[in-house]
Amino acid sequence: MPQSIENNRVFLSTSEACKKTGLSSTYIQRLLRDERLAGFKAGSSWFVYEDSLVSFATQPRKRGPKGPHKKPQKRSPTTPLRGEGSNGNKQTPAQTQHSAQT
Repeated sequence: MPQSIENNRVFLSTSEACKKTGLSSTYIQRLLRDERLAGFKAGSSWFVYEDSLVSFATQPRKRGPKGPHKKPQKRSPTTPLRGEGSNGNKQTPAQTQHSAQT
């Protein structure tokens, strides 16, 4: 149930904010911790100001990729790949065994 506090700002619990926006409670709590939403924490519960939630929900957001972004591995020009000699040429299995024994 929405309630008013300082300067007549209405605040909502995170569960009420979830129902209103369709966002998850953990995401709303992260936005509050990162101060992207205005609100406060009372005990172990987070509360968000309704005006802040409405303005955040109306902003267009660009969806990004899900999960961590993996950077392509760069190859050092001096580091040979497996099966390559120090000059970058492919080695035959006999050459690889010979170089391992010496």
